Amino acid sequence: MSHGELTEPAPAAAPAQSRREAMAEQRRSKRPSRGDRPAGSTAQPDRQLDDAGFTELLRRTLASARAAEQLPAAIEILLTLDGHLPPESARRSLTREETVAVSVLSRPERTEPGPDEVVFTSALALSPSGRLVITVPRHRALPAEAAATGVAARVAWGPADLAEYRKQIAAADAEAQWELGELRSYLAGLGEDGRAQAVNALRGAVFLVPPVMFYAGRGMFSNLRDPGNLTGKTLVPSHPDCYFHHLDKLPFELWTDEEAVVVGCLWLLYQSGGPNRIESSNGFQLSLPNVTDNLRHQAGSYAGAGSTVEVPDGRVPATELQNLALELAKLRLGLVQHRRLYYEINATTRRKAERLFPAPSGPDEAERFACERIEALLPGSAASFAEVLAAVRAQPDWLAEPVAGAPTGFEALIETTVGSALDLLEADYAMSRGLRSLPRLVDALATEDWAEIVSWELPSFYCCVVPSRRAVRLFDGDFAQLADSTWAIAARMQYNTWHVMPGNLPKNPAVQARDFLAPHVLPDIAIHSDLHHRGHVANNIRFSARSPETVVVAGFAFKSLTDIRVLRCEGPAFTERELFPVTAMARFLAQLSEVVAEVALAGRRIEVSSFDHRWYRRTIIEQELVGRG
Repeated sequence: MSHGELTEPAPAAAPAQSRREAMAEQRRSKRPSRGDRPAGSTAQPDRQLDDAGFTELLRRTLASARAAEQLPAAIEILLTLDGHLPPESARRSLTREETVAVSVLSRPERTEPGPDEVVFTSALALSPSGRLVITVPRHRALPAEAAATGVAARVAWGPADLAEYRKQIAAADAEAQWELGELRSYLAGLGEDGRAQAVNALRGAVFLVPPVMFYAGRGMFSNLRDPGNLTGKTLVPSHPDCYFHHLDKLPFELWTDEEAVVVGCLWLLYQSGGPNRIESSNGFQLSLPNVTDNLRHQAGSYAGAGSTVEVPDGRVPATELQNLALELAKLRLGLVQHRRLYYEINATTRRKAERLFPAPSGPDEAERFACERIEALLPGSAASFAEVLAAVRAQPDWLAEPVAGAPTGFEALIETTVGSALDLLEADYAMSRGLRSLPRLVDALATEDWAEIVSWELPSFYCCVVPSRRAVRLFDGDFAQLADSTWAIAARMQYNTWHVMPGNLPKNPAVQARDFLAPHVLPDIAIHSDLHHRGHVANNIRFSARSPETVVVAGFAFKSLTDIRVLRCEGPAFTERELFPVTAMARFLAQLSEVVAEVALAGRRIEVSSFDHRWYRRTIIEQELVGRG
């Protein structure tokens, strides 16, 4: 039996609970394997994560670098975190002086100096964020945080090394002076009001778009907890430790050189496509050459869609880059609206790189695959998503009636579509999330009750996660552990919907008081996701492909109100070709949600009651994935 066929029928609904019974139920563990026990009653954690994730990657990288027979190989291992980063991208994390040092120490003709020839000794280490740190003649002390992570090597310099360094550093210093002059002139030209606008926009951007993590010189800037020097989950916009605090009010002549570089570079990126463009510099040094190459990459990608914007080779003045950024932003808006862009995410540094989808052509395999399964549920025939939507619009009562073991036809279609994505893409997990009661949202929108909408907590949202039988092997065949893992994933995805939903609402006081993020818009493919996020580490989630979708409810567009996401715990990574069916199926579920909202406007209330902890206990532990392969 395939994943697309539904699980066994749900048990009959329980009678209404008394208040005491309801409170007792709330105190019970939501973990499927502990459904009959009080919450918090476990004696110890199920899994220890001390030797996992990014910390373990740093340890392995240092060990590999120390074992390398040649210095250039050791440097490459440290730079790329043992192959987790493309070499060209990894080099963009280095300061100019470190870039020169790498060039000097990696010369093919270089020889080790004798004991009496040593003029300087470099330390090679990794920062806690995974950046290669090299001590150089002007910065001879290793930062304490890099020393604590561990020194990979100490390299003696001879007179020839120092001579080559002095030659190359002169050119690097000239480049730095040109950059600083360009950015100070550019920011001065914005005027006081223009600079204040830039600072306030950037402060708002880093608050809504985590994670942000970039470098300026030897300093790291992030809205994560460590170092937590940008507005975000650690610092509110008014906190004095935020890097941008009061910068909009200080006279420009009092700005440091670093502040001019950070604000100038970020503002150019922001103008090329809004807040999310800042994430394209995650893991990079903020420098004018890196920003120029970033915009050059953007222009090259957009050329595939007929764009004629070109970024010249070599140095480009900052004012010219601003004009190019504004042109690229206009092109990007059209490409986003037509779903022609997606993100490629390397979770090692959390960097997002934009890519262009090829124009779709030929029959849609995903649509045929899913509709073959969906057709078995419908009262009539439907060979395409459009025909399915037409069928349910013609018979909306079907969406509210029990279908093939699901409480409603709506839930049956969600589970079947998710199962189709799982099987088609040979994933370990597939899922879709959303709001349990679209009619409730319709009611709140009718009265513009924004406070009501932002008051909804996690139980108001759902996530349907369907695991494959392949996923059981990750837990040594233990269905209880798989159910717990699946429920944990679902709970996190419910939180994601809760977290982004207010970002679609008018910014009145009730909305602004709620913690929220900018809703996701573009599809993405991610690799190495098992390094940072504790949930990804605990559940071995390494590769993913997802497509967040906009759902229009009573005339309001809610970005990222639903999606489809597929996960693999082991290789291979998902490809651009595999992202196509994810986007097609996710768009279908978004349109299906719109039908449910339309039906609610006509007085027919369809709500989601499945996909809670009981559902995961029943379908995974009790039935051992019956009906799912």
